[in-house]
Amino acid sequence: MILTVTLNPAVDKTCRVTRLVKGQVNRMIECKNLAGGKGINVTKVLRHYKEEVNATGFLGGYNGMFISDELEQMGAKSAFTKTARETRTNINIISEDGYVTEVLEPGPEISEQERINFLDQFYALVNESEIIVISGSMAPGLEEDYYAKMIEICHQAGKKVLVDSSGEPLKRAIEAKPYLIKPNRRELEYVAGKKLDSEEEVLETAKELKNKGIEIVVVTMGSKGLICVSGEHIYRVVPPKVKTLNTVGSGDCVIAVLTIGIKNNEPFEEVLKKAVALSAANVTTLENGQIPTEKVREIYKEVEVFKLS
Repeated sequence: MILTVTLNPAVDKTCRVTRLVKGQVNRMIECKNLAGGKGINVTKVLRHYKEEVNATGFLGGYNGMFISDELEQMGAKSAFTKTARETRTNINIISEDGYVTEVLEPGPEISEQERINFLDQFYALVNESEIIVISGSMAPGLEEDYYAKMIEICHQAGKKVLVDSSGEPLKRAIEAKPYLIKPNRRELEYVAGKKLDSEEEVLETAKELKNKGIEIVVVTMGSKGLICVSGEHIYRVVPPKVKTLNTVGSGDCVIAVLTIGIKNNEPFEEVLKKAVALSAANVTTLENGQIPTEKVREIYKEVEVFKLS
């Protein structure tokens, strides 16, 4: 069983428009409501590949019920802590001229009792799980070291934990030494406290984090693929060029494939290649979490893996 954690889930309202014009009335061509949040997106991918998943985090109100129902329909278990306030809604506007505009709500304020209730439940869920994935931002009211506390619980249970977050929560999580982290380049710059002007600087920063006790550091770089430092090895994985329609969920595809590969002890180079192929295929679709299987196979054949050491 894989445990996914989404502390700030959302209903993602994905809309299409011919062109988004600032300061004017914009009429949408189509809108869809989807269960969202990074951990929820990871859950979608895991279920696509028939993995058993238990999803946890915070849910509240009608939006919370909508997400819970969506998880049930995809065959995932749901073990969320209820909140008194409504789960947020995010708006993702995709225009036909190639621009994607995201409007993200901050999320509901989490009370002290809700924080305590979640950690109590999380402790039990970790003990029932093989591997844990913590993804995304934290809702207001949660301390910046909340992820670090969760990682410590995973360590106590002897379980591997993978983290995909940003900002101060990521910095504090790194101090707790999760098994794997997956920042993108901008998130890595925040952790480093400086601009990283070249891939060499990205690699050196990833190495520094590896030396601080992170087993695997994966840095995603959009259309340029990813850099991975694992054990004594360094990998550079590059996808072919594809037409980008929607980048939402691409990083979640990477962390989901990494989770499956680590859980099942798959050859790591193949895992990285699959992760980049799925991420690249994801950007060719309008709906996040929708996996075009044939496109994944097509792209996989063209992904290049360079072993740098």
